[in-house]
Amino acid sequence: MGNTVSRKSRAFSLRFRLVASSCIFMIALGTMELVARCFLSDQGNQRFQQINQIVVFLGTKQDDLMLNFDSQRFWKLKPNIEIHDAENTFWQGTVSNSRGFRCPEFAIPKSQGVLRIVCFGDSSTFGIGAPMEDTWPSVLQNMLDQATPLEFDRQEQRFEVINAGVPGYTSYQGLQHMRQELDRLQPDLVMASYANNDFWHWDQQTDAQHAADFSETGLASLLRTSRVAQLMDLALIRLRRTAHDTNQTASPNQHWAKAATFSYFDPVNEWTRRVPLESFRENLSQMVDLCAARRVPLIMMKWPDQPQAAGLWSPRIAYQEVIDQIAIDRGLHVADVVKLFQENRSWSVGTYVPNDIVHVNRDGNTLAADAAHQAICSALSESHLLTN
Repeated sequence: MGNTVSRKSRAFSLRFRLVASSCIFMIALGTMELVARCFLSDQGNQRFQQINQIVVFLGTKQDDLMLNFDSQRFWKLKPNIEIHDAENTFWQGTVSNSRGFRCPEFAIPKSQGVLRIVCFGDSSTFGIGAPMEDTWPSVLQNMLDQATPLEFDRQEQRFEVINAGVPGYTSYQGLQHMRQELDRLQPDLVMASYANNDFWHWDQQTDAQHAADFSETGLASLLRTSRVAQLMDLALIRLRRTAHDTNQTASPNQHWAKAATFSYFDPVNEWTRRVPLESFRENLSQMVDLCAARRVPLIMMKWPDQPQAAGLWSPRIAYQEVIDQIAIDRGLHVADVVKLFQENRSWSVGTYVPNDIVHVNRDGNTLAADAAHQAICSALSESHLLTN
């Protein structure tokens, strides 16, 4: 009898110790998570970490990082960003307004008598290498402000151009951006400029595959959102960087940002495009559907890199052919920046930012604004938007 009681007592004591140990472990883990959340912002998914690694590799200081994590489109522009770092060649001065857009403040809901044009796009729309007033949406705003009433046959109507460009965006992210913002922004006309990043190779997964991985539930979701797990991941990244600094034969994955940046020009064959060509076609088609459902005209923009402006081959040409075909099939207008750059080839190549084959200075942005202006004039002449 005594032995039976003793065994039960030992079993109870063992269970109690196991439960108590588990509780202490969970409390300690919870405390670590709370402390980590006080000092570490959400690091998001791998795509968000990758864009920050690339930006830092290209010379931006950690304190000047201007992107926040977004669960649908991986990242978005931080609000109220001001940068005054003479060494930063990517962005200077006022970078974003209080709503996280690279343009002056605007009202929501839209003010009476405003014809609002929202420019969705990537870093070329955002205007890397140019101050906010030199971006093509800003130059377009000035052109529209100076237009005579006769030019648009309008009365008591004011144009408002919103720059919704975000560096690094693909058409996948642009589609998610439109889904999030179209109803809130209430555009009367939408412009979309993508393809600069869709063919870029970052790893062995597309943007859509990364998004699918990030939407997992259960333990994977818990680990993904845990600050402690993210802190451990950051520590591993630093260890890899240290290994690269001490081992010149380190693999590209040990210095991923360098390999990914160079793969823009010389793709790593083992990696895949962020958005394959057929997915690009589907993303644009869905953008057209979103705008059509709201009876909002959509204008697509074709943006040339420096080789294409000079009449040479560029990997983005295949994507631009998709833009042209969709425009024909759906009856859309195209702002053809490529054509204007090539027609002005004697000087257009010089409009690019130094040591950059994609982003342009004010002269280049003025050419882009000209192309946008021409397409807008054509689109508005066919629409019901202008007050007669």
